[in-house]
Amino acid sequence: MTFWIEAKKYDVLPLDDRFSERGDPSLRPSLIAGRTDFIYYAGTRIPEPSAVNTKNTSHTIIATIEVPQGRADGVLVAEGGVPGGYTLYIKDGKPVYEYNYFAHERYKITSSQARSPGPAVIRVEFKYDGGIGKGGTASIFINDKKVAEGRIDKTFGGRFGAESFDVGMDNGSPVSEAYEPPFAYAGTIKTVKINIQPLALNASEQQSIRDAEREVLLGME
Repeated sequence: MTFWIEAKKYDVLPLDDRFSERGDPSLRPSLIAGRTDFIYYAGTRIPEPSAVNTKNTSHTIIATIEVPQGRADGVLVAEGGVPGGYTLYIKDGKPVYEYNYFAHERYKITSSQARSPGPAVIRVEFKYDGGIGKGGTASIFINDKKVAEGRIDKTFGGRFGAESFDVGMDNGSPVSEAYEPPFAYAGTIKTVKINIQPLALNASEQQSIRDAEREVLLGME
């Protein structure tokens, strides 16, 4: 009884016992809604709903880095974890873009060239096929020179899960089986810029995305 008296006194009521609805970013104010260009810095770790949404759209990831003498490996940017997500990392001096689809299918595009010491711009261009949860083509560039290209046949239409968006490492469970977390990048990351090209989705398609995200949230309860 004391709880209810104090709750009313301090405007705690009404209580909200929803879970998946409260986890839906479209139902609350957003700092990223309508934006297409994002800049992140090393050490960034934010929840997925607060990070740039690269799903169901073409997008570009640009990592401006400094490669030290003796090369350096590690994650440049990653989102998600073992259940699914994407990661851009350097392994054996070569940039790799990997997409993990529900831990059942893993698409890996690896550069044909290793990075030499010095400044570098690693760019991934993802050209989306269109629709919800469809595929696309990913290309990797080093200093504007294409060094790899490959197909990603399936992508997530909604949220990856409960893990975060990270720059300079992969916190939590790893997106890729090629490294152990956090696999922090041993060189210098100046910026990671991401540009998205949102598709014009109709009401039915938007509802499909919300339904997919709600299913993920219900699975986290």
